[in-house]
Formats: sequence, structure tokens, C-alpha cells
Amino acid sequence: MISQTTVVRNLPQHNLLDELKIFINETRNKQDSKNHVELTKTALLLLRKLPACRSAVFEYFCKVFDVAANHYIETIETEINTGRLPSPPESDELTISDIHLALNALILENSMSWAPTISSWSLELLGEISTKYSGRAHISTIFLDLNETLQLWMACRATRTLVDINTKCLSSLIHSNTEACISALLDTSVNHSPNFDWVVAHVGSCFPNTVITRVLSVGLKDFSQNRSYDQVQSSPKLKSVVGILGHLAGSHSKDIRQAIIEQFLWSLKDTFNDSELNRLQKKASVPYILQLAYLSPTLLSSISNETKNILSVEIIGKLCHHIEDWIKYFGTPEALENHVISLILKCQSGGIEILNLILNCAQITKLKGCNDSLKTDIREKATEMLENFLQELEDSVRCGKPVEILSSYAKNVRDINEMLLDSNKIISSTASRLILYLGHLNPAALVRSITYLLEYAKTSEQLSLVVKILTNELVDKSMYSDKGGHFSVVLEQILSRYIQKYSQSNEETHDLSQMWSNLLTLLEWEKSGKVSIMNSCIVSRALEENFINLTSVFSSEVHHSHIIAEILDKTEIPQPNTPYNSPIRFILNLTQSAVNYFFICCASEGTVTKVQGCKKACSILKRLCIFSKVAKVLALRELLERALFRSDNVLFGAKNSVVHDISEKLLLKQNKKINKCIPLTKHSTVFNGGVIGSGKRKAFVEDNLPAEVVASNTAELISILRACCSLPEEDKYSDISLDSMTLLSLLLVQFVSPDVMYNGLPWPEEEFCKVTIERDLFIRRIFTSTPLLWDLLSFVAVCRPALCYCSVLIRALTATLIHQWKSIGDQSPNLDNKNYKLLLETTIKVIDVMALGQLLPPPLCYVRDVLPSLRSFEIVDILRDCIWCYMRDHIPSPALFSCDPNGVHWRDPITARPPERYTNTLRIIMQRNIESLGHLYSQMFINIPKHDHV
Repeated sequence: MISQTTVVRNLPQHNLLDELKIFINETRNKQDSKNHVELTKTALLLLRKLPACRSAVFEYFCKVFDVAANHYIETIETEINTGRLPSPPESDELTISDIHLALNALILENSMSWAPTISSWSLELLGEISTKYSGRAHISTIFLDLNETLQLWMACRATRTLVDINTKCLSSLIHSNTEACISALLDTSVNHSPNFDWVVAHVGSCFPNTVITRVLSVGLKDFSQNRSYDQVQSSPKLKSVVGILGHLAGSHSKDIRQAIIEQFLWSLKDTFNDSELNRLQKKASVPYILQLAYLSPTLLSSISNETKNILSVEIIGKLCHHIEDWIKYFGTPEALENHVISLILKCQSGGIEILNLILNCAQITKLKGCNDSLKTDIREKATEMLENFLQELEDSVRCGKPVEILSSYAKNVRDINEMLLDSNKIISSTASRLILYLGHLNPAALVRSITYLLEYAKTSEQLSLVVKILTNELVDKSMYSDKGGHFSVVLEQILSRYIQKYSQSNEETHDLSQMWSNLLTLLEWEKSGKVSIMNSCIVSRALEENFINLTSVFSSEVHHSHIIAEILDKTEIPQPNTPYNSPIRFILNLTQSAVNYFFICCASEGTVTKVQGCKKACSILKRLCIFSKVAKVLALRELLERALFRSDNVLFGAKNSVVHDISEKLLLKQNKKINKCIPLTKHSTVFNGGVIGSGKRKAFVEDNLPAEVVASNTAELISILRACCSLPEEDKYSDISLDSMTLLSLLLVQFVSPDVMYNGLPWPEEEFCKVTIERDLFIRRIFTSTPLLWDLLSFVAVCRPALCYCSVLIRALTATLIHQWKSIGDQSPNLDNKNYKLLLETTIKVIDVMALGQLLPPPLCYVRDVLPSLRSFEIVDILRDCIWCYMRDHIPSPALFSCDPNGVHWRDPITARPPERYTNTLRIIMQRNIESLGHLYSQMFINIPKHDHV
């Protein structure tokens, strides 16, 4: 390649001299005497071939670019004023294009010589143009931000060319001498800031690491020289740094964050050889970063994301020594604190890390290198700052001002919820206040947090936060008012989620035991009346709104049925004459669930839990049956049917028939595995008498419960039936409703009697029993296999008129007993015979029921004491001639009974005494056995009391 010096030497000197004269004359001439395009070509020729003219040529180029920039500005102004966009002068485009190409060529040919010179010239020219035209209103930095200014100038061919030339220079020197170009860039920035910031921003986007580091360094150096708060506020360099970094943050936030972190870590390092300037800058680093973050939300966001990586309690302890040096940059200590708080409020991310840092400082106990006094100061200051921060946050929320940090907390609600359960009161209290502020803006977030508390709170202090949050004035009470309030929505979501999971998998995937316990505790607090802030009955209203779901869970839940029953019992709903109108679906659901819960209690082994559970079931069903007749019918029907005929009947001593092991495989199915086609005749029958190789199939009978357990279950059943039949008034001696007992009596007949024929009250002639003998035997078998029926008859007999409706059952039992005693023949009493003893006990039971219900007057009601001493035929005579005939002629009707003022129905034994024809057979038989029955004969027929009361 031929060098430039050689080319210059080889050119004719007179030609260069002529070109130089032309260039000088034309540039001196103020009038435009020659085409700028030609003059530019001359200038480029001189620049390349006559280096001594370099300064003059660059000065001329400055004018060319300035004219082009001026034309560009005038074009914009014309468009603004007239709405029309004039075309730019063609000469400007040609001259700038030629200059651009020529300078790029020079940089490519010899970057080491030309790049520093051209870079310094282009930067200075850009600074002058930016400053010169910054006064125009449409490009004033007062009205435009950095991005808008950048877009404006990059649309100008002149300034865009200068920026491109400078970028070429930097690119060519990036690995050799970039320091000179960057220094020129920053020097120009200092002279022409803030108008020149758009150039720095553009160059910085091309060389981010280098520019960002140098810009921060220059800014810190200038910031550290400020001696007062006013100087900080009026510092143009600080605003320039903010603008440049803010522009670069969009694409180079990671680089900016890393540069700031490095500068911060540099400020923490103490070295003995630091100069006074370095020490001053290190002390000013934190205030400098705080001011940058305050002026630029983008920088703040970039820094806040790294809070947990750059700040810790130990670093806070080190920084405390420099607080006095920071105050001059903010004016007062209060201003410094307010500045920090305002920064925290503006953080759109990293809010939870900042909060944890403050909380850790507020609880500091040990800190390396700090004495007790300093630790106390840190704790007190952190606590004060925490309270001021929360107060500022609350004031902003109350005024409806948007607070950026709440959006950060909204992303970390799970972490805040976990803080609610912290054993430290400061942490839990802070978390509850944050939940309040978030809930004020987003009620759904409040609902989620209350749900979390209700499900996981394990102490009274933790659970009390539920009440404190929901009763706070910041909570919008009108929100969810149509659903019963926030707590109602919380309960609805929990129950709905459980029902959905249970219906899908038929098993609970989430343990709600703590939730049920907490719900019960809240209800107890409310019902106690000792917690005044709960007078609004938020828990009761929530339960009322969710009774349908609650009863659905109650019916399917087994593990937590006791506590759910206690919750439902404590609600004391339904109650007549109350504002709450219970829907029929709830009434039916609760009735069915309470019945189911009663049988769960009967099947449980714990004595205390069992008794308490049955008591709660009685309480619930009593209210339901008093409130609704439909509930009463359903309760009585379900209780009787399940206790008598379903699998629950074993709890009450039922003797189930032989049950085969259902796990055994059918013989037919086993044979089909061997041969798919099994030929059978038309009337073939397949018997599964056993399994080949295993012998005869064995039958088994379920083990009977102990007698004391059966007696306890039976007593509980009678108690709950009594509760279902209770009267609403409790001022009478008898608290049982006759109508309810009548319903119970009719249900017994409906369940036990196999048909509706001959179910009336009258007793027919004895011969008519031949017609109903099959049905009578069926009824007798049910009484034999289900001993509970005797207890139920006795319970009905207490309410005497109601027993009349069970006449068909007593009649069937009596008829079967007469036939059975007849079949024995002339047999003497033999209590050692099991069958004889069982027959006698059954007979006595029937007489006892009739006597208890006053269906038999004296002396017939005392027959039970006579029967054990009689022979079989004598018992038949008494049952037929005395009992049956009396019942046949005296129809057991409720009309026979009178009601006294205490509500007790009874028959006067004196006036109801039967005629002699119904007692003669009994008298004769007793006289015949006077040796053994003399004392009874005297009581029944001789010493008859004048006022006999039963």
C-alpha cells in the first residue's frame, strides 16, 4: 500500500495550492459564492492530502453540520406551525454523506491516528449543536425526557452522522485506546450537560460496561464535592447521571445493577493507603446511590431486586458509623429517614426482603464488632423506622394513593401469610397490617390470608389476628355483603374445596382438623360476649351463609364429625321467631347429618366422647323437630329405620341372619375361567356350596356387642327420640308432644307390619287370627330378631294414648303367644327350659307394655306376676278369656284417656276397672293356685285401694 505521505509528495504542488486558495477564499466569503458540495469535496481533498489544514477543515465541517442541524430544526418548526413538512435541502444530504464516507475511510485506514482526533471533534460538535438548539421549545430538555431527546436528534441526518462517526472511532479503539474516547465523551458531557446526555446514553448503549462504570464514577466524584442538601438538589451532574443510566437501564439493567453493587462494596472497604478524595467518595457512596434511586424509578427497581444480596444486618452495623457523614446530603436525620422510607414505598420489587431486613434489625441481639449501645440504637431506630413506614403506608392507602411496594407484597402474599404465624409479636403484627393494606385494595388477597390463618393458626394470639383484621376499619364491610362478609367467603372457599376434593377422590387430601378447632374457638369467643369487637357476629353470619355446605361436609366427614357437631350445636339454629330464615334444604341436610352423626357416636368406643356426641345430636335434632314438622318426620323415620333394619341395628342388639363372606368367589365365575362355555339346562341351578380344594364354604355370624354397650346405645336412642318428640314449652310436667309420639307409633306400625290391611285399633274375635296368622308370625319374628322394638313400645307406652296406634303390633304378639302356649299343652312351669323361659319372658313383656300404656286396667295389669306360677293351658285361658276378650270389647282408643293440667294423659284405675266377666277366669285360676298366689290374690281381688293411681 502506498502511504499518504508518498501520495502527497507525488501530487503536483500547484494543484494543492490552488485548492487551498479556493478553500480559503470560499470559507472567508460570507456570501454563498460556490456550491457547498464542491467546497466540501475540496475540504476533503485537503484533509486527506494536506494534514496541516486539518483544523481549518474540521472548522468548516462544523459549519456544514451546524447548517444542516439548523435546517432540520427549521423544518420541524415549519411543520409545527403550518402542518406541512418541507423537504430538507439536497445539498445538506450530499455534503454530509460525502463527509461521512470520507471520515469512515480515514478511520479504517489508520484508526490509531485518526480515531482520537475525529472522536474528540465529533463529540464537541455534538455538544455545541445540542446546547445551541436546546433553547427551542420543541426540543427543550425541560419538556422532553432523555429518550424523546434521543429520538429527536437521531432523526436528524447531521447529528446521526456525527454519532455514527464517534461510534466507529470507539469501535476501532475498543481493544487499544478507548480511554481517550471515553474521557472526551465525559468531558464533553460535563461541559454541555444535560443537553449532551442523549449522546452519552446512545454511546453507552453501544459500550455499556465502560460507559456505565465511568458515568457512575464521574457522578460520585461530583456528588462528593457537595457540601449541603441544596447543592445536592441543584446538581446538574446528578440529573445527567440519572438520565443516562435511566436510558440504559431498559436494556442494560443487569450491568447497571452490577456496577452499583461494585461501587457500594468498594465503599465498604477500608484501606490505609486511600487518598482523602477516595475516603470522601466512599462516605458519599451510599447517599449517592440513595439519591440516584430516588430520582430514577428504573434504577430503584434495579437496586431493590438485589437487596438481599448487598445488605445484611452485619453491613447495616458497619454503615451506622457513617450516618453522621450522610446527613449533610439530606439536611436533617429526619429527612434521611423520610428519604429511605419514601424509597421503600416506591419499590415495585424486593419489598419482602427489605421488610425482613428491617425486622431483623429490630430484633438484633448479637452483632459482631458492635457494642451493646450500638445494638440498642439499631433496634430502636429499626423499630421506629418500621412504625413510620407502616404508618406512611396506611396513610397512603387511606387517601387512595397508589403505593408501588404493595404490588411487590402482592407477589409475596404467601411469605407474609407465613409471617402471620410467627411466634414473634412484632413480625406477626407487621404481617397483619400489611394484609390489611393489601386487602383494602384487593379483597381477594385478604380472603386468602384469612383462609390461611383459619387453617393453620395454632395459638389464641395467632387466631386473634383473624378478628383484628376483619373488624378493622380499613376492611370494606360492604364488600361481599351479599355473601355474608369476608369471613363467609373464607368459609365458603374452604368448604367448597373440601366438597370438591371429597367428591372426586372420596378421601380428604388436606387435613382440616386445625381449621375446625379454630372455627369452634372463634364461635365460642363470639357467643361468650366477652370479645366486644365480635358483637357484629361475623362468625355466626358466616356459618348461616354456609349452612348448606357445612351440613354437606357434616354428613360426609367422619374424622372431625364431633367438632363439627359442636359448632352446629353452638349456633343454636334453627330457632323459632328469629331473623334467620332457615332454608328447607339446610333443615333436611342438617337433620340427615345429625341422625348420621348419632349412629357414628353409638358406634364409637370412647365413653365420654360418645355421651357428649349423643347429647349434641339430641340438642340439634330437638331444635330441628320443634322448628320444622318435616324435619321431625325425617328424623323419626331415619332413626327408626336405621336402628331397626339397616346395618346399624347391631348396635342395639339385633340378631342378624347368617352372613356369608362376600370376599369368596362364585363357583360359576371360577368355572368360567376354565371353560368359557358352561352348558346348563333350561332349569339348571348353580349351588356354591364350597370352593374346590378349600372345602365347604363356611358361614359366619357377626359377633354380638356386649350387653352393657347395647343397653347404653338403646338408652341413647330413646333419649334422642324423646328429644325429637319434645314440646317447645318446658313449663309442663310432661315435655313430650302427643302428636309426635303418635307419629312415632304410626311409623313403628308402618315399619313392622308387612301390609296395611287390618291395621286398625279394634281387636277381632280370636278365630279371626287364622286369617292374619302369617302376618302375625312375621311381626313376632321381627320382635324376636330386633329386641329394640320392646324398648320402643315401652317408650311409646309412656305417652299412653300413642300406644293405641300400635294396637296391631300388640294384637299380633298376643295372638302368636296364645297359639304358642297352646302348642305346649298341659306343661307345668319349667324355667330351666330355655324355650319355655323365653316364651314366658315375651308374654310378660307384652303384658308390661299394655299395663304401662294403661290399655289393661287392674287387676289385669298385674297378670305378669301371676304367669310364672301357672301351667301352659292356664296361661292360654288368661290370655284368651281375660286379655283378648277385654281388648276386643274395649277398643284401645286415645279417647279413653283424659289430660290433666300438667299435660299427663291417664285413665282412672277405679272407674276403668273391668267387669267381672273379664276377670272371673283369672280369679278361678288364682284360687286354684292359692298356695302360691295367695298374697297376689289378696292384693288383686280383696284389698282393692279406693284411690289406685298408676
